[in-house]
Amino acid sequence: MNFCYNLNIDSSRSVYYIKSGGKRLGLREEEIEAIVFPQEIRIFRLSCKILGKTVNFPGIMCLHNDARGPYKGGIRISDDVDIAETVELARLMTLKTAISDIEFGGGKTGINVNWNCMYELYNRKPIDIEFEKIVRLDIVEYFAQMYRDIFKSHIYIPAPDLGTGPEEMAFIYNETLDPASVTGKPEGVHGWLPGRRESTGYGCAFITKKFLQECLNKNVRGATIAIQGFGNVGSYLAKYLYEDGAKIIGITDSYGGVYDEKGINIPALIEYVKKNGTVSGFSSNSLTNEDLFSLPADVLIPAATGNVINSEVAKKIRAKGIVEAANNPITLDGMNVIEERKIPVIPDIIANSGGVIASMEEYSRSLSALKTKKEEVFSIIEEKLQQGFENSLRVSKELNINICESAIQIALERIYKAMKNRRYI
Repeated sequence: MNFCYNLNIDSSRSVYYIKSGGKRLGLREEEIEAIVFPQEIRIFRLSCKILGKTVNFPGIMCLHNDARGPYKGGIRISDDVDIAETVELARLMTLKTAISDIEFGGGKTGINVNWNCMYELYNRKPIDIEFEKIVRLDIVEYFAQMYRDIFKSHIYIPAPDLGTGPEEMAFIYNETLDPASVTGKPEGVHGWLPGRRESTGYGCAFITKKFLQECLNKNVRGATIAIQGFGNVGSYLAKYLYEDGAKIIGITDSYGGVYDEKGINIPALIEYVKKNGTVSGFSSNSLTNEDLFSLPADVLIPAATGNVINSEVAKKIRAKGIVEAANNPITLDGMNVIEERKIPVIPDIIANSGGVIASMEEYSRSLSALKTKKEEVFSIIEEKLQQGFENSLRVSKELNINICESAIQIALERIYKAMKNRRYI
């Protein structure tokens, strides 16, 4: 297997904002580069025995920055995993934990699985949810065996991400037998946290309501929302906004979409997706991703994958504001267009940080063995998100920069201070 090492950092939005923020703070160029570049990248190959056959999967582990705490970041299993994406996601986690003011650093693991190849190899027909689950569990089990020591020593604390969930995290716990070595564990497993699974979607729904009130001068009840993605984040996000009276008018996933100008019945859609694995076919009113981005909605929420809104897509957006539930969904050139059009954006490092805030609670309580309730976890998420949101709004106004850039500047100051105190720079 061949890998091409190309970080493409000049095209990264986070790097652009770190560099501009670093200049405003008066940091030297080498100090800025020390924050931008990862401390370590590991490229590995997993040789897995799955249903009687041996299959090899390439993977990347990026340990970006641990100045403020252990490397923290999810395990992503997807067919588009590469080095550049993994490094960018690890960097975003470093920024996310800093703006949330929690004592973690940033890391990420990406494991590349060509699902079309897997279906052909095992003579299966897509979409086979049970087959994909077997593959994911086996991959994570082998991964946990390979990196058991760094998990058990709390150097890197993984969590679920795209393509993984609580069951996969249980396999890591099975290997380490340490409840603080992994977060996002399923209910009943030693050290699990009530509300952890819903936390990212809940936090994003909370920040969307704040965004509507503070930036768009609109109440959530009756507000129109368009969501790209209906996985763990998108489904809970839609559920909580629906319960608060918002009208979810459009939802898409990788297989299709659904539209209803009067508002989609989210509880019914959730049940449909449990049985069918996609929102496609839920109603006769289908919707493409291209159509979703051009819907006239109050808020557009990309909640799937990164780099989906480039400059061409940005020109077609008709929403009044954007909340980034996905990691890095807007490219740098796309952001330039959106800024020219004066469409406010709540960045990913605030909007989807509910998950890592809950992970901090899970990690802390795993060490102390203290139990908590879902309501207490949600209250902590709200408090941290409120602080990050308000601080970013304040700095945005003071420096006349967008909210995405102001959030990164606040995070950058905290990371720099920690690195300076630890003599990393």
